[in-house]
Amino acid sequence: MIKVVRTLAVAAIVCVSLVSCREESKETKTVEGIEVTEEAQVEVSEDGEKVEIQDGNTDIKVKKDENGNIEKKKIDGENRDVKIKMEDGNVEKKKVDIDN
Repeated sequence: MIKVVRTLAVAAIVCVSLVSCREESKETKTVEGIEVTEEAQVEVSEDGEKVEIQDGNTDIKVKKDENGNIEKKKIDGENRDVKIKMEDGNVEKKKVDIDN
C-alpha cells in the first residue's frame, strides 16, 4: 500500500512539474526578418523603402535600398539600442548600446 501511494505521489509531482514548465505560446509574426507580437503597429512608406514598427516599448526602423534589400535596421528598446548596416544581405557594421 505504501509503495502504491509513494508511486502515485511521485507521478503527481512529475506531472505538475512538466505542466508548470511548459512554454506558453505567444501570437507573433515576422516583419522584415524581425519577430514581433500580433499587436505591433507596422507603418510602411508609400515607396516601400522605409518600415516603422512599434511593438510595446520597442521601436524598430528598417530602411531598404531601391532593389528591396535591407540596408539599415535600427532597434530602440527600453535598455538596448541596436544599429545594423547591411550590404548585399550581409552585416557590414553592427552597433549595440546597452543602458544599465
